Amino acid sequence: MKPLQLIGPMACLAFFVSCETTQTTAMGNQERKRLAALQQEQQQPQPDEAQQNLWSAQQNAMNTDGSPMRRY
Repeated sequence: MKPLQLIGPMACLAFFVSCETTQTTAMGNQERKRLAALQQEQQQPQPDEAQQNLWSAQQNAMNTDGSPMRRY
């Protein structure tokens, strides 16, 4: 009876440990789309800093006040 008392909990522990995994079996469709979007974003050239600053300034001007003459 003593060997069965030891083997039973060990078998249960081994079963639960074998079920535990950090990796899924297959990649889902959403994950594929996300990875494709990341790869496409990395392949596109990034705008230079001057272009980005000009874009940000224009966006700020449009968001803060519709008319640039009304600021003063």
